[in-house]
Amino acid sequence: MTTGTLMGVVTAIMMVIFVGVVVWAYVLRKSTDFDQAARLPLQEDAPQHPDFASRKHS
Repeated sequence: MTTGTLMGVVTAIMMVIFVGVVVWAYVLRKSTDFDQAARLPLQEDAPQHPDFASRKHS
């Protein structure tokens, strides 16, 4: 197998992987998952337990 053939095979494999990721992300209707993940940085943190808030750090 020559270098050119090997490079062509690797390129074809990478193209198939890329198309697979695009199909997974855009075609399979995962918009609800992506919308929820996009809102994560904007959500409030969970309230701290009162025992932890009242303790003094040494």
